[in-house]
Amino acid sequence: MSDARLENVLERIAEARGRADVVVVSYHWGDEYQTTSNSSQQKIARSLIDAGTDLVIGHHSHVVQEVEKYKDGWIAYSLGNFVFDQDFSEETMRGLMLRAFVRGRKISRVEQVPIRISKTFQPYVVE
Repeated sequence: MSDARLENVLERIAEARGRADVVVVSYHWGDEYQTTSNSSQQKIARSLIDAGTDLVIGHHSHVVQEVEKYKDGWIAYSLGNFVFDQDFSEETMRGLMLRAFVRGRKISRVEQVPIRISKTFQPYVVE
């Protein structure tokens, strides 16, 4: 992402922060089929948190990537697939949901809820 585009996103976050109790940003990024985030994702995500985002939710890689607490925010670099027809690997048949707990206009904690995609491409919670 260019610096100008990132600056525009950061300005929109500041506007949202003034009107919302909790700010969540969904971001399409990362390298397909990589199970860890890259340095560009990390730099952008942390900039979004520094600007006032409470939760960054990434998607694009088709596989689950790490979830981290950064300062007062949370970053889920990729939730993987939820409903998709990529049954060629174990990693693409898994996904992640998040349960965010809000207390006092802040996300106090995040729980990861693993899911799997059935052979008919329907998600279900892993017990």
